[in-house]
Amino acid sequence: MFNFHKLALQNAKPQNAKVLLFTIVSFIILFALTILTFMPLQPAIYKLMMSMAMQQSVVGPIIGIVLAILVPILVFLFVGYPLIAGTIYTIDKALNKDKVNFKDLFSVFAKGKYLKAIKLSLITVLLIIIALVLGELIAQLLQLGIVQLYQAIQGPLSKSDHALGYSLTFQIIAGTLTLFIKSFIYWLLAIIIINYTVAFIKEPKNGAWNSVKRGFKGIKNGQKTWFKFYIGLLLLNLIVIILASPVSQLISILTGGISQNMATILIYIVHIIVIIVRLAVYYTNTLAIIQYYNRNGEPTNHNKSKKDKKKNANITDNQDSKVNNSVTNTTEKAKANVDQKSDQLQDKTKDEAKNLKNNLNQSDK
Repeated sequence: MFNFHKLALQNAKPQNAKVLLFTIVSFIILFALTILTFMPLQPAIYKLMMSMAMQQSVVGPIIGIVLAILVPILVFLFVGYPLIAGTIYTIDKALNKDKVNFKDLFSVFAKGKYLKAIKLSLITVLLIIIALVLGELIAQLLQLGIVQLYQAIQGPLSKSDHALGYSLTFQIIAGTLTLFIKSFIYWLLAIIIINYTVAFIKEPKNGAWNSVKRGFKGIKNGQKTWFKFYIGLLLLNLIVIILASPVSQLISILTGGISQNMATILIYIVHIIVIIVRLAVYYTNTLAIIQYYNRNGEPTNHNKSKKDKKKNANITDNQDSKVNNSVTNTTEKAKANVDQKSDQLQDKTKDEAKNLKNNLNQSDK
C-alpha cells in the first residue's frame, strides 16, 4: 500500500532536502498569488450585499464579482499551473536521480513549452470545477442522510445527561466522514493532473491532449496495483483531515476553561502542526504519484522478491511432493514384487513337496 511512497522517498533521498525546499518556495509563491488575487472578491461581495439591501442597481457589483473571480483564474492559467508543472518537473528529476536546480521550477515558462502548458491549464481548471461540483453534490447528499440520522437519534439523546457531548461528537464524526469521502474525488483528480503533467514535461512535443490521454492511462495500466496505492494516499490524507477537523475542534472546546492567552498559544501550536503535517503528507503523496507513474504501476523489487520467494517455495514443495510420491510408489512396487516372488516360491515349494510325496508312495507300492 505504501511501497511506492517508500521507493519515492528512497530515490529522492540524496536531494530530498533541496527538493523539499524548492517545493516549499513554490508553495509560498502560489499561496501569495492566491491571497493577492482573491483580495478583491470580498469587497465585491460586500458591495453587492449593500446594493441589494439599499435596493440599488446590482449590475455593477455583479460585474465586479465576475471580474474578481476571473482574476485568480487568469493568474492560475498563466502563472499558477506552469509553476506547478515546474515543481513536478523538479521532483521527477530528483526521483530519476538527476541533479536539480532552482531554475527547474520555472522550466515550463521556456519557449516551446509555455503555450502547451496554458492548454493544460485550461483542462486543469475545467477538471477542478467538475471536481468541486461533484464534491459539493456528494456533501449535500451526505448532509441529507446525516440530518435524517440525527433527527432519528435526537429523541433518545435528548434524554441523556450528556446530550450536548453526544451531539458534538456526532457532528464532529459526521464532518470528518464527509471530508474523507470528498477526498476520494479530490485525490483522484490530483492523480490525473500530476500524471498528465509528468507526461507533458517528459515529452512536450506530444501536445496537451496526448498528455492528458497518457495521464488517464497511467491509472488503467493493468498492473492491479493502483487501488492499493490509491487507498494509501487516502489514508495518509486522513491524518491531515483528523488533525485539521476533529482534533482542532476538540482543542478549541477543551481550552475554553483556561486563560485566553494560553488557549490562543495552544491553538496556534495546533495550527502550525497541522500545516507541517499537511505539507509533509501532500509532498510525500506527490512524490509517490510521480513514482507510480514512472514505474507504470509495476510492483517494487520488494514485492517481486516476495512473490519470487513464494513461487520458489511452491515449486520446491511441488518437487518435494513429487519426490516423496516417487519414493512411495517405488517402495510399494518393490514390496509388491517381494510379496509376489515370496508367494511364487511358497507355491513352488509346495508343488515340489507334493511331487516328492507322490513319488515315494509309488516306490512303496
